Parts: sequence; C-alpha cells; structure tokens
Amino acid sequence: MKRTGIALALFAVLLMTRAGTYAQTPGPKAPTGTAAPDSSKLNIEKTLQQLQTTTVQPSSDETSPLQVVAAFLQLTPGQVVELEQLLQVRQAKLVPLFQTLQTLTQQLGNLLNSGANPAQVGAVVIQIHGLQQQIAQAQETFLTGFAAILSAEQLQKFQAVQVAVQLQPVLPAFQPIFLF
Repeated sequence: MKRTGIALALFAVLLMTRAGTYAQTPGPKAPTGTAAPDSSKLNIEKTLQQLQTTTVQPSSDETSPLQVVAAFLQLTPGQVVELEQLLQVRQAKLVPLFQTLQTLTQQLGNLLNSGANPAQVGAVVIQIHGLQQQIAQAQETFLTGFAAILSAEQLQKFQAVQVAVQLQPVLPAFQPIFLF
C-alpha cells in the first residue's frame, strides 16, 4: 500500500506540474486527449523526494488521492485495482529515471561551473534529453493505459479535469474583471 501511496503522490505531482507547463507552452494532444507533462520543466529534486518519502495513507479525517479520483470518476473496484497496478508500474520506471536525471543535472552543473569541454557538456545534455524523453514516454504509457480502463463517461470527466488544470493558472486574471 505504501508503494501505491508513493505512486499516487507522483501522479498528483505530475498533474500539478502540468498546469505550469501548459500555461507556458501548450503541447500537442495525444489521441486520447491525454498528454504527458514536459519533463524538462519538472523540479527533479522535489519530485524525486516526493516519490521516495511521501505516503498517501489517509489519517482518520483525510481521504487519499486515489479515493478522490475513484469517487470523482466513479471507478469500479476493478478499475481501482487496475489503476493501482498502472501506478506501481509507472513508479518502478520513473524512480530510477528521476534518480539518474538528478545525477546528470548535478553533473551538468559541475561541468558548466568548471568550464569543461563543450563536447562533455553536450554529451551530458544529450543524456538528459534522452531521460526526459523516457520519462515522458513512461507517463504517456501510463495515461494511455489509464484512459483504456475508463468508460466513455469517465474519460470525459478525466479530460475535463485536464482542461481545468490547464486553465487554473489563468483564472486569477479573469476574476478581477468579472469574466466569471
């Protein structure tokens, strides 16, 4: 259950990170209407720390993110089990990728600060880019798998949440001029 909690924390972080990513540069939509966040904009250290230390065990008066998602999308118990499995698979892929990304990012900083050979810097940048693509692919695989377990009505609700996340950063600008 702890692993599921950590995976849910990553899911929440990735969804929250999408807001800033899409507010800056909207990316192409995947065929299902789901898109992976731009991993180049993720705070690697914060995400990795949350992956490794966060548990989403609800206290007596709290509800876990999985419970909230399941209730909102009206997931069946079978769908919840499938979602938990998808989360575990994604976490197993992402934790080592984020750890390697963190190491390479630190290495790049050291190389840049020391005035290293541009070829060395370029090689590390290429490795970082490759990891970012692997992270995006793992997230896209997860989202595609998640969308596949949803009914049409559930998928519509999920896509509405994704739109809301994209709109969240701009809503404060609409409020003072009474556009809603």
